[in-house]
Amino acid sequence: MVNEERLHHMIKMAIFDTDQGKECKPMTQYARKDYVSLRMLGSFVSGTIGFALILVTWGIYSMNQLMENLNAMDIQELLTSVLVKYIVFMIAYMAITYFVYNRRYTKGRREVKKYYGNLKKLNQLYEREDKLKMSENKDLSLIHISEPTRLALIS
Repeated sequence: MVNEERLHHMIKMAIFDTDQGKECKPMTQYARKDYVSLRMLGSFVSGTIGFALILVTWGIYSMNQLMENLNAMDIQELLTSVLVKYIVFMIAYMAITYFVYNRRYTKGRREVKKYYGNLKKLNQLYEREDKLKMSENKDLSLIHISEPTRLALIS
């Protein structure tokens, strides 16, 4: 006979495993600080590459203007301007990264706790079922033990 409550918990766990399990796996392996720091490191690299691509695209777009004003341009001022824009861009990008991954970690931990709660309930259901089977087996064994005695008394 199928235990509906146990089946319900098993379905919830299977849905979590197929949908969110891979996304939430790092939340079980890392502390919040480590998870967010690792993601911020990756974002630093991707943000730097992204800024460089934007800078190259802008340079290609403004190539005519840059070539015309190359002699009159203050290179140090241009580099300072680019560096300030890079720092502002990275601070904003890293702040967004921190908030996004901090929130993902919190949500993922909450989902993992639900999963472990379902796992614990499922384990309790199995233990309760095992105890019932054990008590039924004990009752049966007493009947089987007393049956030959009863037959001996009748004869």
